[in-house]
Amino acid sequence: MKLTITVTDMKNNSYDIQVDERQRIGTTLRVMEENLPGFAWKREACIQSGRTKRKLTPEQTYEDARIYTGDRLWIMRRK
Repeated sequence: MKLTITVTDMKNNSYDIQVDERQRIGTTLRVMEENLPGFAWKREACIQSGRTKRKLTPEQTYEDARIYTGDRLWIMRRK
């Protein structure tokens, strides 16, 4: 199933995208990094769900991470 989510990068840029629920979060971020010149993401960054506030890993699929349409992913620097 297709999901529509918002990804906010480390420079506070927001992108509304559609992804398949079985896709890995890291795959999405890598594709965005390769195709969006202003997209700010580093592999050591922290990925967090805006809805649940849970930390996510790039290896998780959206289905496994319980990310749904309308969710927001925050990409933040590790503290």
